[in-house]
Parts: sequence; C-alpha cells; structure tokens
Amino acid sequence: MKTASCKMTCTSKDLLTLFNDLKNGKPVDASRIEDSLINQKLKQTLQKRNFDINFNLLNKMDSPPLRVDFMPLHRLITEEEIEDVLSEIKDVLPTGKFTSGPQVRVFESEIAAFLNKKYCLASSSGTDAMIVALKAAGVGHGDEVIMPANSFAATENAVLAVGGMPVFCDIDPDTFCMTASNIENRITSKTKCILPVHLYGKQPDMKAIAEIADHYRIPIIEDACQSIGVTGLGKYSLCTILSFNPYKNLGTCGKAGAIVTDQQTFATSCIEYMYHGFELDQKNKKTADYGFNSKIDNLQAAIGLARMKYLSLNNLKRLSLADRYIKHLQPYEEKGQIKLPKMAEDHVWHLFTIKIINGNRDQVKEMLYNLHHVETDVYYPILSHQQKTSLVKTHYQDTVLPVTESVHKQMLQLPLYPHLTIEEQDKVMEALIDVLS
Repeated sequence: MKTASCKMTCTSKDLLTLFNDLKNGKPVDASRIEDSLINQKLKQTLQKRNFDINFNLLNKMDSPPLRVDFMPLHRLITEEEIEDVLSEIKDVLPTGKFTSGPQVRVFESEIAAFLNKKYCLASSSGTDAMIVALKAAGVGHGDEVIMPANSFAATENAVLAVGGMPVFCDIDPDTFCMTASNIENRITSKTKCILPVHLYGKQPDMKAIAEIADHYRIPIIEDACQSIGVTGLGKYSLCTILSFNPYKNLGTCGKAGAIVTDQQTFATSCIEYMYHGFELDQKNKKTADYGFNSKIDNLQAAIGLARMKYLSLNNLKRLSLADRYIKHLQPYEEKGQIKLPKMAEDHVWHLFTIKIINGNRDQVKEMLYNLHHVETDVYYPILSHQQKTSLVKTHYQDTVLPVTESVHKQMLQLPLYPHLTIEEQDKVMEALIDVLS
C-alpha cells in the first residue's frame, strides 16, 4: 500500500495492491484513495460498514443459473447507471448543446488527470482517434506501420485509411501482445510508426518496445482501446488511443474514443485534423488542408461522465473475477490441459483469455455450449493477414507469423464482465472442468 502522503489513483497497479490487501483481510482506508470522479463508486463501496470483499464486491443470484451468456447486452449497464445517465442527459437536453459543449471539456480533463497526461482529445470513436493520431504523426501514402495481426480490424483499418501499409509482427505466446524482439527485423526505410496493441486489457512490454523505437527514432502510438486504467499508459509513446465503445471497461452509450498525449504540438495537430482542419479556437479558419468530423458529441461526453464514476469499482470487480478463474482453474493448467493468463499489475481484464492446450479449442467451445449452455467466444476469429480480401491476396500471401497463428488456434475467451455473478462464474468453471475431463 502506498504511503499516506501519496494517494492511490487506482490504476491497475494500485488496484492489485488494494485487492491483495482486501483478500488478505487487511483494513483499507478509503481516504487514501484519490478523490476523483473515476474513483467515486469505489470509495463509496469501500466506505460501507463492515465491507468484506468476499461478500460485498461481486454480484450474486438466488438460484443456480440455467445458462451463462458470454456478454449479455441487457447487462452492460445497471439500473443505477441508467439513472445517472438520464440525470446527465436531462441537464444537457434543455441547453441544445448536443454536439459541442462544456461536458466535453470536463470529460477530457477527468481522463487526462486519471492517466496523468497533459492532453486528452475526445473523439467520435477509437477508430477516428487512431486515424487522426496517425495523420498527426505524419503517416501517409506508402508509409509502413509495424503492428500485430491479432487485433480488431479497426487498428489496421486506421493505418490503411491514411494511406499507410500495415507490417505485421509476431507476438508473445502468453500475453498475446507484440514483442520487441520481433520488431527490429520488420523495420525498413519506410517505417513511420510502431503500433503496439494492449490486447484484452494487458499492456505489452512498452519499455522494451520503446528502446527499439528510440534507437531508430520511430514514434510509438499505443492502441490501448481495451486497457483504460492500466498503470503507465503513454509513458513510452507519442500518444495513447482509447475507446469508449459500450463494450469497453469504460463505455458511453454509443461510439466514442480519445487521444491522450503530453506533446503540445502533436495535440494541436490532432485537434486540427479532428475538426475539419480548423485552427484551434478560430471559427471556420483552416490551417490544415483538410480534416475530419471526429470530435465526441457533448451528449456522449455527458453519458461518459455519468458512467465514469463506476470505472475503478468495475475494474476491481474484473480483477476479482479474474483471480477466481485463475485460482480455481490452476490445477488444470498444472495438468497441461489449459494455459491461464497471469495475474499482473499491468492488466485491467477487459477479457479473460485462456489457451486450450490438450484438446481441440473449437470442440471445447461447442461442448461448453451444447452440454452446459455456457457461451464462450473467440473474439477475433480471423487474423488480419488471413482475411479473404484483395489487399491480403496482393500483399500478405507470404506473411508467416508462427506464434500468432499457433496461439490463435488455441485461445478461448471465458465470460468476464463486472456484473457476472459468482454463481454464473462457478457454472462456467464447472462446465469447463467437465469438458476438459
């Protein structure tokens, strides 16, 4: 636990310390948690009389569930959150400030403060944020961007949208993130950017990646769309890209994203590209040749502020669920049947991904559903360099990524979201154990 003079921001490293203290029965002083909108519900929860992590954190149900859905849409938002969202919307609607307005500035300042960055530029989506950042970083026609092939299509699409060419890099078999050791032999005279992805909420080894990037003087743009709350986001990069899609750890009720950076000149360029090429604070006066209509709507920013209050609490719930999975499934990893992710201080558990080692992943997935009514997922079923598109046929027929391709055949996502109940999680684990047996 941190000293009394240094309050906890409740990014991932702090949350893991907090969780371990709670799990070991140590008293936690909620006053040592930083006062912020993002920590509001966490502090209120910890201040409850006789709070016990085993009884007061995770949701419970009265009877065993008949089925478990992977990510039920009707449980993405709670009744309490709905009331908070409606209250924020009611404040905005009478003003008519649906697109631009003060909520945007407040939203941006809260995110910037949480991540300890100077600038947060909220956008209409994570994809738009990525496109704008790549443009501002100087990526253009024919430039190469080194990135993994096991991310969501938005990552590669952003590169292609600015005229760049993805250069796919292999990954670590345990973290599923691109590794520094695979980057150097991908660098050419055309390399303009390195684009690591924080997959499933896990941070890549950014220090090692930055050492190579610095040596070759290549900027890093982090795709952290699945990892808001990871400690040290943006420490080694030009900027960090966030997504506030409803499925993310912090979601609005629509599309939204952000660019987070410490670089003033870069931030100014992003702002210009984000809004039609206009000069900052000048009405319709262009300084760039062109730009996009990519700013977040004031209404979505208001919704984001309402839901932001739950982020640290929800990230702690995700951590607790991940810990339960790891604890109860550990014997089956020791038998060599599965491979579990490791508990780490740079993970926010957007998804819980295991590898099926001893068996057929697709057969396991099918049996979990058919025999036990437990829904799992393969989140990105087709790797970028194996898509059936003309681009792939022209440029990536000879691309071989042995680790990415091997791991991709094994990985399986188990249900994990803040409102998953203990009983549902138990059913998932019991079903998996039965199928593995």
